Amino acid sequence: MSISPFGVRPASPGGERRRARLVLAIATVGIAATLLAYAISPGVRRDVRHAAHSVSRVLDRDKGGEHKKSSGPATHKPAGGSKESSTPNK
Repeated sequence: MSISPFGVRPASPGGERRRARLVLAIATVGIAATLLAYAISPGVRRDVRHAAHSVSRVLDRDKGGEHKKSSGPATHKPAGGSKESSTPNK
């Protein structure tokens, strides 16, 4: 006994062509929307550049390539900012 409550109908050639056109149209719209977002939004462009840079670093590391070493100390600032407050307590 079949688990599916619906009977499987044989696909007609016309239905398969229609489905193929629908899949192609959906893929085209998705790609166009992605390219439009990339063209319009500077944030998306920055994220794509950042991702591409990260991927190239991983690929370079896998190939045995060396990265530039920083010549000075790290200048990392804590996310919370300074512990000292510039405004006096009330």
